[in-house]
Amino acid sequence: MTTLEDLIGTEVKGSPDHVDEDGYISIWNVAADSCEGDQDKARALAAQLLGFLCKKSCDFVVMSSTDAEYLDEWLERDKKLLNDWNLGSETVDVLSQHAQVPYKALIDFLSNNKFNPKTKHSPKRADRAEWFQNVWNVG
Repeated sequence: MTTLEDLIGTEVKGSPDHVDEDGYISIWNVAADSCEGDQDKARALAAQLLGFLCKKSCDFVVMSSTDAEYLDEWLERDKKLLNDWNLGSETVDVLSQHAQVPYKALIDFLSNNKFNPKTKHSPKRADRAEWFQNVWNVG
């Protein structure tokens, strides 16, 4: 399993192929591009990104109405979607694949807030629920 130490030196970046015409990219694609396709490392970085963005109450995460319905149904079946953001958790994959962010704004946000992938970012459960249910945008 990937550890925080494995993320040392990881540059957060996205491939132009994964940025859509409106400038959006999924958090998963940022993690995968940053980790050059290493799925375990990408999962760990995606977990770190989700935790960091949640703790900083990042307000520009977007999901489509279809994705919102899908994630809401998943959450009703399994609370792990918001409660298990460990470095090796597959629920991170699901959430980060449906979370879209404007690429340039994400990079600026991470830089301005001094994101460090090797620092553990673990928001409280209540904060995760609040962020997902009330801060993420649907559209």
